[in-house]
Amino acid sequence: MSVRLVYILFILILCSLPVLANPVTILPGGEVYLGEEGLDIHRAVPYPYTSIAYYTPGSSPGRDQPLDIVRVNQDRFNVIPDLYYDRTGAWYQWDPVQGMPGQVAFIVRNPRISLKVMDRNTMGDRSFGTVSRGTPLVMQVETNLAGITRRPDYSYNDGPVKILIRTPAGGTLAGVKTPGGGEYSFSSFTPTGELNYAPPIESGGWDTGWSGYESGLYTIEPEFSINRMQENLRSFQGGYSIRGTEVTLGSERAGLYVSSETVVRGDPFAVTITGNPGMAYLVWIEGGSKSGSYGDQPPMILTSQEGIRQDNPEGTYYIGSYRPSGKSQSIRDIVPSTPYGGVYYYAEVIPDRNGKRTVEFRTTDATGDRRYTIHVEGPRGATNPKSDDVNVKVEKGSVTLSTGSNSYAIGEEVILHGRNTGSCDTYLFITGPNLPSAGGRLDAPRIPVTQGNPSSFTVAGGDCETWEYRLFTGNLGLDTGTYTIYAVSSPSDRYHLSSTSWQTIPITLTRPYVSVSKQRMSVAKGDELIITGASGGDPDAGVAIWIFGRNYFMYDTVSTERGGWFSYELSRAFTESMEPGEYQVIVQHPMANGNFDLWPDGSREVVLGTTPWYGAPVFRVSGPGSLQGSAAASALISALKSPYIDDTYTEYSIYIQSPKITIEQDTLTGFVDEPIILSGSTNFAPGTRLLVEISDNAFAPTQKGIGVDYYGFSDTITTYTGPDGEQEFSVEIPAGVLPVGRYMVFIQGVANEGTATGWLQVIEKPVETIVPTPLLTEEPMNVTVNVTLVPEITTLETTSIPDTPQVVTQKSPEIPAGLSYAMKEPVVLLAAGIVVGLLIACLVALVMTRRQDKSGDEGIKEEEEEESGEDEGDNSDSGEEIKI
Repeated sequence: MSVRLVYILFILILCSLPVLANPVTILPGGEVYLGEEGLDIHRAVPYPYTSIAYYTPGSSPGRDQPLDIVRVNQDRFNVIPDLYYDRTGAWYQWDPVQGMPGQVAFIVRNPRISLKVMDRNTMGDRSFGTVSRGTPLVMQVETNLAGITRRPDYSYNDGPVKILIRTPAGGTLAGVKTPGGGEYSFSSFTPTGELNYAPPIESGGWDTGWSGYESGLYTIEPEFSINRMQENLRSFQGGYSIRGTEVTLGSERAGLYVSSETVVRGDPFAVTITGNPGMAYLVWIEGGSKSGSYGDQPPMILTSQEGIRQDNPEGTYYIGSYRPSGKSQSIRDIVPSTPYGGVYYYAEVIPDRNGKRTVEFRTTDATGDRRYTIHVEGPRGATNPKSDDVNVKVEKGSVTLSTGSNSYAIGEEVILHGRNTGSCDTYLFITGPNLPSAGGRLDAPRIPVTQGNPSSFTVAGGDCETWEYRLFTGNLGLDTGTYTIYAVSSPSDRYHLSSTSWQTIPITLTRPYVSVSKQRMSVAKGDELIITGASGGDPDAGVAIWIFGRNYFMYDTVSTERGGWFSYELSRAFTESMEPGEYQVIVQHPMANGNFDLWPDGSREVVLGTTPWYGAPVFRVSGPGSLQGSAAASALISALKSPYIDDTYTEYSIYIQSPKITIEQDTLTGFVDEPIILSGSTNFAPGTRLLVEISDNAFAPTQKGIGVDYYGFSDTITTYTGPDGEQEFSVEIPAGVLPVGRYMVFIQGVANEGTATGWLQVIEKPVETIVPTPLLTEEPMNVTVNVTLVPEITTLETTSIPDTPQVVTQKSPEIPAGLSYAMKEPVVLLAAGIVVGLLIACLVALVMTRRQDKSGDEGIKEEEEEESGEDEGDNSDSGEEIKI
């Protein structure tokens, strides 16, 4: 091969290799950033260091062990984001042979860029705001990439930051115009520190008044533009920060934007004004008859809003004296003069640095339900001010009223609630028998309400959409009956509801009551007893429980649940201390005032009352001269019936019984190969646990060395309510557990006194006797069978048989008494039945055979008849005749 050919091949190989960018040299202790690639770290990590090590903050390199060690390529080092995002900070040179660190190789940082738009003249932040055309702007660039510019081979032609501006039409700007016709490029921005400006402040900034810039939104975004950082960080979710901004170049036209074109009376609404920042614009509202009277007022501007100025109702009227373009009247002449001199129908508005300002209007029940026009004009003092207007319609709202029920006992709380789209306040009043005709305050029904006077009504609070009011019926001073409650969106009485929104609901008030679920209750001693019932009026104090018995007195109170239900429990230990017998229970209700008018003193010796004075003694329940049992209960009932006591009550009796367990005798016999079910009754409460023990009756001491088998069974069961309402129990003993024998049964309550015993007899099940049914023949026939009954104890002598057939009748020998008794046993009778059945079957078979033989020839027939005669002669000597 010639030298020339070798040279050509060498050139082709070189041309085919990819072109590699010049590596960036990193000095010892220099800064590198996540996402950078192709870094030359020979000087940062010189030989013999071939790796880098990372220590946790606060560690001491050389003494502590490194957290991470990475072997590196000094020629082309890449700061891979996924590997180094949680290892930012100093990385040290590391000698893997010696296992020792060197000095700091470099510092890994999370790259960061943040942009703001600043007014070049005032250095005010205009990010995400609006500026008027011609306002000079600069981009404030906050970044930590200045470390890149300190590298030895850095070129200022390759800045690490690129700034792109997207125009309202969708184009992209890589630079902006500066005053005087110059241009500043954002394609390669080089930061010199943490805080930088582009274009530089001394250049005059971005000339937004240049004719090539249209009004609208400009979006400004930064990018990383060095060492493929942007590409490598694009798929990385964290570890760096890059934030852009935007700005709107405004026009000279003033604008209005309303939050809602239709408003329900009572709701607020807002309009947004756009214009030049810091310039004054005039806003006012028109509509209606200009009277400003109740029901004819336009919406008013809410006072004390930021950037909004209003005239003082007492004067002077600097803002109201403004005369809009093309008008012969001032603003004060255009709007109504009442109330407050009309100063809340107009205002002077200063747009914020973004060129916007939102103005809130309020509507009330006095606002007329019609269409209004809102105007804006400005800036004030301009030769040719701009203007705009927008319409808004105010509609009459609605009121809803509801409650949980239409009937309440006096003393209960009524929760009224609903929606009010007519105003933020809901006015309530009530009508009914002997109440003011126009309506009375809901919380004081006998005080009349006054048309247009909000303070005379009961006002329900809410959130300007929903409302709620809690009415306690015990303090109203009302008698039982039906009443009507009104909910109105304005302070209007019963005769002035045509121009407002309202709704009514009827409620019926009834007398409070108290009742119990069971009027008579019985419980075994040691069982728990639960007293349940219901009370009308839902008293806060609950109900009082009085229990009287022989030498026994108890008093307690129990709170009522939602709906008036109450439940009072006498525990097992409590009833265990009560002797068997009858006890009278009185449940006391405090009625509408919610206070008990009768109660025992702290020592439970004297019952006190509210008459003739509070705390006056009524009768004694303990100590000398005290009333006992039924006498004390009668005295309490008499006191509760007093006209000076408003409390009501109910009474009933409870019975404490001695514990009782009864085993049904029919269940104390069972068969050995079938399940045995023992059952019975008790007066224990349902669910009471019973212990059942069954032991072998043969259990007794035995001699040493003699083994004896014993059998038994035990189980724990619970009582239940049977079909007849009585408490029952049952226990099943599996088949085969107990062999034939007699067993003792012992049942007792697990946590209660009371036992029962009995004897269980386990026997073999008797065998059933089956008697076969004889077959029926087509033709009845008489068959004589001679059977001789020979008792075992009788011996017969053999006699000669005469030639002539005859029947010999023999007297049956007398059967001994023992044998007669044995023949009556079931086994003997069964054997006799089997023998008789076999004889009958043989006779039937014989008859059938003879009938078939009659169809033969005559000779055979005669021969058969002779044989038959001989057979009959033989049978006649066998004994007694039996006809079937």
